[in-house]
Order: sequence, then structure tokens, then C-alpha cells
Amino acid sequence: MKKLRFIAAAIAVFILTNSCEDENTSVSSVTTPSNSDQYQKIVDQFMAAGAVGVSIAVISPEGTWAGTGGKADREKNIAMSPDRKLRIGSMTKMFAATTILKLQEEGLLNIKDKINKYLPKSITDHIANANEVTIEQCLNHRSGIRNYLQDISAGVFDGSIANYSAAQTLSLIYDKPSDDLVGSGYYSNSNYLLLSLIITKVTGKSSYEVVNQKIINPLSLLETSASTVLPEKLTRSYYTEDPAGNSLNDATQIDNNGIGGQDALDGGMISTASDITRFVEALITGKLLSPASMQQLETFVDNDPTRLEPDLKYNKQYGLGLMKLETDQGVALGHDGHVFGFGGRAYYFPKQKTTVCILLNTWSPKVVALLNAKATLNLFFKN
Repeated sequence: MKKLRFIAAAIAVFILTNSCEDENTSVSSVTTPSNSDQYQKIVDQFMAAGAVGVSIAVISPEGTWAGTGGKADREKNIAMSPDRKLRIGSMTKMFAATTILKLQEEGLLNIKDKINKYLPKSITDHIANANEVTIEQCLNHRSGIRNYLQDISAGVFDGSIANYSAAQTLSLIYDKPSDDLVGSGYYSNSNYLLLSLIITKVTGKSSYEVVNQKIINPLSLLETSASTVLPEKLTRSYYTEDPAGNSLNDATQIDNNGIGGQDALDGGMISTASDITRFVEALITGKLLSPASMQQLETFVDNDPTRLEPDLKYNKQYGLGLMKLETDQGVALGHDGHVFGFGGRAYYFPKQKTTVCILLNTWSPKVVALLNAKATLNLFFKN
């Protein structure tokens, strides 16, 4: 889920596990990629920046690698390990977009349709722009629909809002002005809650159930959760606004309150770095969608640079639930993800045929700056 600063917001084949000298660091791999020492340095950099815990996974032509550092639970002194689960935030949007396109392949919807073809007037008449926008405009964030985060934060913090469903959360923006005109705008999590309701409408099932059927089960993503039930081994999360990274507070309950409800396909899923690399690799290499769907998935619109954080100016374009970065290593396709105390990103680099994922149970200015830096992505590749 996209971070708003004002709201003060295992790969199955990894069967060989080796303990490093540091008891808080673990590595697992089937082969030993030549960059493995370099990958471990990335873990070390996040720990030096003040992360409580970090989990990283890589799939490359040389093989697979997963490494972790720090703690999954600081208070109980539980070490982070590759099978520890973290919230993935807006990386969830890749699952949502893939599910929508698969339903289109089955003839259950058309992304060129307006969303009011599938959603009742009791919803669309109360959300500005909702009677005008298409499914595609929700997928690529060009609906202009109000981002609900500005309306939910106070309730999440004081506990009056907890585990809201997609429909309940959307009701918070009823009869309020849009953020932008239809066809413009940059990013609104409300779009993906509307998509969740459309998935439910055309299938008769919860959107979480459909994501499980269409993606999680076929790929055997055994450590990935699209559910309101919190999985075992979910890490705790930590947050601070302090530029020095001090005074980290436990944010676990705030995260659970904010995105723990039914059908939160804007940012509610939970996974491991290893599972996410497998999903992203399968998605971008065409193993999940037809060629026609892939063409739509990778139809990009330009991002407004004035709406991007200064260290994310290289996030040039957005497709259907897909970010396109222009990095020093070439194009990278995937998504970032943030909730209050979690952060991460997962990208496929077509030139190198390499997929990387970084998941953190910490949000602090120093940690996020390192996560966003192009230089951090460079560390995954040989000089």
C-alpha cells in the first residue's frame, strides 16, 4: 500500500539451509550463484541502516538464493528466516491485476468496460468518477478516484477502524470529491478495492478465494496468504519517523487494523521473499497470462514526476498493476509495497533474466531511502 508520510503509513526448492556465523543471519540456496556474497552484503546494508529484519530472494540464470538478517520478532528475540512471512503491501496489486486479466480471458469481464457495468449504483453513485471510469483506468490508476488512505488513518490509529472489508473501506470516500479528473491522477488504493468487488461480482466468490484459485494454488505458493486469517510465522512490524532511525515502535496491530479485512487487494496479502520472486518471474515471463493479456499488462502510462518521491523519479511508468523502473541495469518490471511497518519491492530484470525481492519488517526514513535507491538494485548485479 502506498506510503503516506503524514499518517505518523520459501521458494519450494530451497531445501538446503546453512547457518552463517552470525546467528541472526541465514542463507538458503540450491546452487551458489557467483553473486551470493554480494547478495549477503545487501542484507548487511539494511541491517546497518537500522532494519529490525530483512528477507531477500533472487532467481537468476545461475540459480536461486535467499538470505535474511535481524529479527522477525524483536521482543521475543526470534530471528528472521526465509520462511518467515511479511506483509507485501502494494505488491498485492500484481496479484489483483493478474486475476482480473485471467477473468477477462475466461470471458467474465472486459477491462474496457465501465466499472458500473459490474458494480451497483449504491456504490458507484456515491464515489466521484465511479460511473465514468473503466476497469482499465482503475488498473493503471487513471481513474482520478479518491485515495481512501486520507480518510482511514485516524480511525486505524485510534482503533475505531479495524479489519474493514473492501466495501466498508470504500464507504469512507462516499460523497467526497475525487482526487483528479477521469483519465488523470497517479495512484489511488481505492481503485484496487473496486477491482476486488468486481472480482467477487463476476465469480460469486471472495476476491481472496479467486486469487488463491487462479494464482497461489497453481504456482504452489505455499507461503503466500490471501486471507483474513493471519498465518503462522508472520513477523511483527516496526516504525519510526525519526531520521536517525531511533525509537522504533511496534506497528503490528496498526498494520493488522489497516489492511486485515476481507478482499483488501490493494495491499492486504502476506508472503515470503522466495514466493514473491517465483510469482513475479512466472508473471513477467508469460507463464500465467496469454500473449494478449501480457500486452495489456505491459501497456504503460507515464507517471507524473511531480507526484513521485525525489528518490523514485526513475519510476517512470505504470501498467496494469505493474511498475516500470528505468534503472542502471535496464528496465525492471514489478511493484513496490509499503504498509505502516513493512516495506519492500520485487522486480524482474528482462535483460539479466533475474528476479529480486526485498521484504522488510521496518519502516524508517533511513531504511526506506536504502530500499528506494537505484544503487541498491545495482548490488544484485556484477559490476
